[in-house]
Amino acid sequence: MRKRFLVLAGALNAAAVATVAAAPAVEPTPEQTAFFESKVRPILSETCYKCHSLQEGKSKGGLTLDTREGTVKGGENGVVIKPGEPEKSPLITAVKYLDPDLQMPPKGEKLKDDQIATLVEWVKMGAPDPRKADAKMITKLTGLTDAARHHWAYQPIKKPAVPTSKNQQWCRTPVDAFILKGLEQKEMLPGSDAGWRKDPTTGKLNYDELYQRGVILRRASYDLTGLPPTTDELTAFQKDASPFPTAFSKVVERLLASPHYGERWGRFWLDTARYADTIGGDRNERMTDYRYPYAWTYRDYVVKAFNKDKPYDQFIIEQLAADKLPDLDRDRSRLAALGFLTVGQRFNNANDVINDRIDVVTKGFLAMTVSCARCHDHKFDPIPTKDYYALHGIFASIEEPKNEPSINNPDPKLLKDFETKLAALETASRGQFYKFAQEKNSMFRQNAGWYLVAASLGGRGMDAAALQKRDKVIADYKLNAVLANYVRTRARADDSVFGPFRKFEDLAEADFALLGVKLSQDIAENRGGKYNSLVAAGFSSRTPKSLKDVAEIYNEIFSKLEAKSQGVVNTYAAATSESGAASIGSANDPANQLIAQPIRLEPAIKLSMDRIREIDNALPNQLRNTRNYAFGKVNELKLTHEGAPAKAMTVVDKANPTDSPVFIRGQAESRGEMVPRRFMEILSGPKPQPFKQGSGRFELAKAIASKSNPLTPRVVVNRVWMHHFGEAFVRTPDDLGTQSEKPSHPELLDYLASYLLQ
Repeated sequence: MRKRFLVLAGALNAAAVATVAAAPAVEPTPEQTAFFESKVRPILSETCYKCHSLQEGKSKGGLTLDTREGTVKGGENGVVIKPGEPEKSPLITAVKYLDPDLQMPPKGEKLKDDQIATLVEWVKMGAPDPRKADAKMITKLTGLTDAARHHWAYQPIKKPAVPTSKNQQWCRTPVDAFILKGLEQKEMLPGSDAGWRKDPTTGKLNYDELYQRGVILRRASYDLTGLPPTTDELTAFQKDASPFPTAFSKVVERLLASPHYGERWGRFWLDTARYADTIGGDRNERMTDYRYPYAWTYRDYVVKAFNKDKPYDQFIIEQLAADKLPDLDRDRSRLAALGFLTVGQRFNNANDVINDRIDVVTKGFLAMTVSCARCHDHKFDPIPTKDYYALHGIFASIEEPKNEPSINNPDPKLLKDFETKLAALETASRGQFYKFAQEKNSMFRQNAGWYLVAASLGGRGMDAAALQKRDKVIADYKLNAVLANYVRTRARADDSVFGPFRKFEDLAEADFALLGVKLSQDIAENRGGKYNSLVAAGFSSRTPKSLKDVAEIYNEIFSKLEAKSQGVVNTYAAATSESGAASIGSANDPANQLIAQPIRLEPAIKLSMDRIREIDNALPNQLRNTRNYAFGKVNELKLTHEGAPAKAMTVVDKANPTDSPVFIRGQAESRGEMVPRRFMEILSGPKPQPFKQGSGRFELAKAIASKSNPLTPRVVVNRVWMHHFGEAFVRTPDDLGTQSEKPSHPELLDYLASYLLQ
């Protein structure tokens, strides 16, 4: 007999862990912190804290996992994690169920494969843990304090007076005056101008204006365009008879007017927007091609925005709500700005996509780490969990349209050639789909009943005995195990084809004599046409005495259709119009309903590339037919053909926008209080007003761009200074919260922020 499941720490083998020493805590990098907060903490919170948490007052086996100190210390029998070595970490052994006497969570509630993979990756990287609470401390850390609310970054911007100095002659601009003040406070003098250089003969420093102009031109060219000056540009600058300030102003204006300016400076914003031409990651999970065919339209929008000197508030609003602008018909290319929300990495979990968008918006425009409040109130900054879910409601109320809007008008001849080639690729993909579906469905039809038996014995939560029976059925009848697993997802109790089988699968064999007869009669009578008529007819002349008999009934029903199946498939493939699709009669013909199982066949008129992608994504990995479809070639055509329309990666509001509840501890299954869609409390007052216009994106954009919002101008000024001069006023440009350093020149930061607001 397997021993009774024990809590993790109590079940550890003392001899196995006695030699494993607790590693000293190492401060994680920002990337590691983000990984822990977004991936690891939710798993621990959901599955471990109820038994191993100081917050819950439970430490079974002496183990607590809600603090770094408790996790490092381990339990009564030793440590549970060996950083860098998941194979030697009892925690990983437990969650993988490698030891029958050490299985966590207990009672067969094994973690999902992706959750286990996350914990393995975390331990492999050294188990970085940003939590700093004392292991003995039960009180919750929180940033919802008056001190945090009065942090300098959240205070209104007040334009400071330009400082004066006895060395005022050094200052050419107000910015110089602030720099000089900082130097003098540290008893330092400003450096000499760039025009001074040492004479190689005498060793003396001499001022050379031509040399100065060459140095300054080179610096300005690299800084503003990323390119060196040409010989002609250098000669023209050196020959300009204007005073240096005037001549240099001409140079700056010329560089700002260069198309290379937008290419150089747009790149910095694209980094902030986490721009990529691809989906991210290296495994191409559940995706049909690793490239976004229209990401480049967002890239081009950003470059053009810099070259057109687009006002920053307009830049913000277009990236969040370009589709809401009243004069959109005047310039539809602005729709490409919505790529800011859509070029991010894709996740199987919709809430992870929303989290990515919340993160890029709040870090990008506000330098606030709002995503840290997904599972709990922010530990350091005044960001309650309700603020996170107020934003969550906004982004949960939008979706990406299936057909991206065009933002240009290609040459008609080139467009026709593009459409012809695209249609050929789509036709080839449809042919591959019908071939694949016919092959797998035929495999199912030959042993339909036993596939259903195997499916009924599988699934999460099944004990070892049931799984052993399933494996025996698969082996005895030479079934495809992956297909059997997929059939389980298709064979629902309310399905007209598989519903009857589901009625029998829970019957004990002793009950078939009495209840089996009654069920068979009920199915055969088929009151209200609840079941497929051919399935009902199959039970009219048979009274199954066991699940094996039910399987044989299904085998007979499906095997009779094999000869007809190819004709039905050919008819589906030929239906390229609505009238052709209607003539198939798939909704009424019981034979067609059976033939189109378990991989659902659809007429060609409904089989767009997007629909093929949806069907393929719904299949188990080992059953997918992705490589035989032309997804990559379609993307290649869209990316390279001269006649391909330029399209915007947009979002639209859902028909019925909704507010989000708080997910307790970040778990979508555990719902708390509903939170209206609105802006963040720290930036809008103690009673922020709910957004009422659709999803709320437009109102959010205006709140971020508002002149009363002190963070937005400080954040962009800090970044611009950093990219110009190599170091920002605040050295954490994506986080101006309470954990950031104080600005090196706070008055200059606010002076420039005030200038931006003019």
